[in-house]
Amino acid sequence: MILGLCDGHDAGAALLCPERGVVFAVSEERLTRRKHQTGFPRASVAACLRYVEKGGLDDIEAVALAEVAGRLPFRLLDGLYKRRGGDGDPLSLSARTAALYSEMASRFAARPESWVAQRIVARRLRGLGAPSSLHLVDHHRCHAWSVAAGRPDALVLTLDAFGDGLSGAVFRLRSSTDLERVEAFAAPLGPAMLFGQVTAGLGFGMGEEGKVVARSAAGNGAGLAAHFEACVSWDGRGFSQRMSWSALRRLIVSEPPEDVAAALQQHVERLVAAVLRSVIARHGGSRLCLAGGLFANVAVNRVALEIARQSGFEETYVFPAMGDSGLCVGAAHALLASQGGTPQRLSDPRIGPSPGSPSPTTPVTRPRVVHGGAAEGAPSQVSAALLRGEVVGLCRGRMEFGPRALGARSLIFLADEPARGLTVNAALGRDPKMPFGPLMTDRVAPRLLEGWSPDCQGMTDAMTVALPASGHLRAVAPGAVHLDGTARAQVLRREQDPELYSMLSELPEEVCINTSLNLHGEPIVDSADAALRSAGAAGASLLWLQGAVERA
Repeated sequence: MILGLCDGHDAGAALLCPERGVVFAVSEERLTRRKHQTGFPRASVAACLRYVEKGGLDDIEAVALAEVAGRLPFRLLDGLYKRRGGDGDPLSLSARTAALYSEMASRFAARPESWVAQRIVARRLRGLGAPSSLHLVDHHRCHAWSVAAGRPDALVLTLDAFGDGLSGAVFRLRSSTDLERVEAFAAPLGPAMLFGQVTAGLGFGMGEEGKVVARSAAGNGAGLAAHFEACVSWDGRGFSQRMSWSALRRLIVSEPPEDVAAALQQHVERLVAAVLRSVIARHGGSRLCLAGGLFANVAVNRVALEIARQSGFEETYVFPAMGDSGLCVGAAHALLASQGGTPQRLSDPRIGPSPGSPSPTTPVTRPRVVHGGAAEGAPSQVSAALLRGEVVGLCRGRMEFGPRALGARSLIFLADEPARGLTVNAALGRDPKMPFGPLMTDRVAPRLLEGWSPDCQGMTDAMTVALPASGHLRAVAPGAVHLDGTARAQVLRREQDPELYSMLSELPEEVCINTSLNLHGEPIVDSADAALRSAGAAGASLLWLQGAVERA
């Protein structure tokens, strides 16, 4: 067994069994209940150790830690880093210092820093009873392995703000264990940092880039296009900059936020398209794999899918935990490959802890709880409630790994009335401009989504792409369609979740809204008690609560 760790922004831990692939993974935020939890993932490591003990699995023999250089101050001051978290403004003194230090340490002090970091983290692991045989793995190599594992002849593009001195990289998976880095882009220039700068300039915090994307459909970015091009441009080999971040931030404060968001989204889509065309022409491949925080942007992913199809790629895939939370999985894969093992693809993101049972002291008046599965009639009770126009909570089996709720920790309701979604958003304290995504069966996906086909099945498994909505979807489920006419859908296959598939099959159009089960500002729920509270706050009439054995 290999334990993979990420101790930075969006910390977490994963367990990899060489014969079975990743068997358990959880982000620290789900256990500490603090979004984007930073620092050493103590709770996640403890959860991994419990999983090993309960499952009677082989002992953990080695630990892989994401990021080699640039994080030593945070690892030394872990307690302070945990309390303060990441700085949401990339122009703040602390954020600029961190970015500069990361770049300098990666260039000039990687070896001594990694030597010290190994000893710091190994001591913390020993304190938890975990093995301390520790191997550090480059940040972007972790991203690349998370998405390329089990996908031969993959071309991998990683893009995020910065890590180990880079804002992005290109890799080619030559064989099942040979992942070669063929290009690298120096930090901090790149589309991900641009998105972060504008997000902060519009008054949103770290992790709220989705709110900018949601506003982009309502704006006109034509008047700002030249300014964004001056800030970050692509020359065919790398990124360049003629306008400073500060100058851009001064410019956008006087512009309508929707226009700024539109200009940003359009420019980033153009940048990613140009990068992809360049690297595909130079390196080829048959599968396009994308990882890094930028690829949380479902509209950018649609552009990538279109270019991959034009280039003859047979598959396009985004890792379900595309941001730094996925680094722990990639680190474990990288270590396994370096030891001659064969990393396997992640077939199902539901690899986290099960919800347990509600506390006896938790007051339960609403929602009504339905336990069990098909044998107890739960799917039919859920579909009946939906058909009555009610909201239903789902807390079933093992938690999803990544930012999307995929029917394990979800709120669902019919999409025929957009007002219903506004009511749910208001009850949960969420931004009313944030769009919803539909959950549908694979039987109806070709009729409801334009351009849906098996080459993007991995993306619609985990809601990582927005596809154009058909006229029929707009007519029968207007609440599932974004302002730009697309839908970020989860397309469910029967073999993935037979009971949820059965429930969907009882709905007239086999489609409903799926949104995460959590209050605004909180991570997705981790337990039965949290599910009861959030479902009750949302006005749900029913909670489908179903435990699971955590060992497959």
